[in-house]
Amino acid sequence: MTCDKTIDCIRRRSWRAIVLLSVALGFFRVLFSSGVDAQNVASLPNRDEAIKPRMFVDPRSTTVSHNKVRLVVGPLTQEGKFYVGSYQLKVFPYFFKSETGTLKLDAPDQGFRKFTEGTEMKFTGKATNNKGAKDKVITGKAMPSDEDKGSLIFSLETDNGRMTFKTSYHFAK
Repeated sequence: MTCDKTIDCIRRRSWRAIVLLSVALGFFRVLFSSGVDAQNVASLPNRDEAIKPRMFVDPRSTTVSHNKVRLVVGPLTQEGKFYVGSYQLKVFPYFFKSETGTLKLDAPDQGFRKFTEGTEMKFTGKATNNKGAKDKVITGKAMPSDEDKGSLIFSLETDNGRMTFKTSYHFAK
């Protein structure tokens, strides 16, 4: 019997394709299933461990020697008695004076506990430039307005003068 373009012939061909596809998928499933069971699966984090909150500082600008300086701080994470993160200083119009580096703010346990309870906290730290320039001393004050947010004032001493930024922060996990 020859198969012309009749509906009955089309159904037989599609049925054969479905059967062949099912057999092929079953074969690959059996062939590769043994390897899947042996793979290492990443373990879930221990729920008993405390998740340390990260501190997010809002970007802010100031003026130094008639130049606009914008500070962008990456998320700060607690490492021992410090909050550490990255920073960028963008200077306009003198873009070649812009810099990036690492912030390291002191966060001693006693002071940090008082801070989380809503007490104003003064802090110090340093900004280390990625280009190897000398470290900048940071002084500042954090004033909580809520359990996990507040305002922040901090200053960096530079060769061109003091840069003071008045910004806000919040904590998140």
